[in-house]
Amino acid sequence: MTGQASRNCWQVSPDWKKWDKMPDLRPFTHRIYVDFSGDDGDPGTIGASKSICIAWVMSREEDISHNESVVLEIKKLIGCKRSANLKYVSLKRHKFKKEALTLLTQLKASIVVVPVLKEMIKEEQLRDPQTKLLVDLIHYFPLDRLIRGISRESTGIYFQLVFDQVGWKGCKEAIENLFKQDKRLDWKNARKDWLLFTKSGNSLMLQLADIVAGMSREYFEDLQLITLPPCNVCWIKRTNTCAFKRKREAVGKASLLKIIYPMLAKNERGDAWDVGFVVRPPGLNTRYLFVDCLFKK
Repeated sequence: MTGQASRNCWQVSPDWKKWDKMPDLRPFTHRIYVDFSGDDGDPGTIGASKSICIAWVMSREEDISHNESVVLEIKKLIGCKRSANLKYVSLKRHKFKKEALTLLTQLKASIVVVPVLKEMIKEEQLRDPQTKLLVDLIHYFPLDRLIRGISRESTGIYFQLVFDQVGWKGCKEAIENLFKQDKRLDWKNARKDWLLFTKSGNSLMLQLADIVAGMSREYFEDLQLITLPPCNVCWIKRTNTCAFKRKREAVGKASLLKIIYPMLAKNERGDAWDVGFVVRPPGLNTRYLFVDCLFKK
């Protein structure tokens, strides 16, 4: 999808000009696979998740087959059929969980995860699961982070967004409308399949997005049960010298984030905080500055 508002970053490179008049034939350079873990129900209700976490997993076109092979290796390791729809719930308590997740370090991908702590949401419409507004918004929200990242990477970007099929009536249309309102995206010249909803059972890469979302949510929800580093103090004082950092102490289920941290989208300084690891609602994010202090090499 070519951006109008940021044409310097999204201009078509000379090699692509032959496709200008044939948008339906122009090949994608990247594909972004999106899935979420958790639900949008009241966190105080029995059975509802404490948070909802979405993962955007972006792969270059030439790396997709490699990344799919990683998913197949995970299936083989845990005894899951190649044709089965792999979900993180199958891995969460598996005896080979550690070995399976370690295989993710072989991925060639860029990731944005957005965990949302539902109990801290103030807007009534977002809190109400009947509106599905929270689900709609988290499917759109990470776009800006990835756009900034891949536009630094190269020009001539043309990406496809692939979402796990949303079962609720009207959700697909609401998500599409959010993207159509983004003036950076050139709908007129887009391929008809640039925004694709499909069943995760048909896509190894969507199954990968489910794994990333699930492990990120597990990590985030565990953090709510422990004492976090004093990141708000560091934020106010503009320092980063707490005891956690000096002693390189693990925070929560650190092994989960350590696996995906190298792939998280980062800013020019190489920081993933609020770029590839984005905590919401607003105001909570400064509690999690330690993701760079403790994991950045």
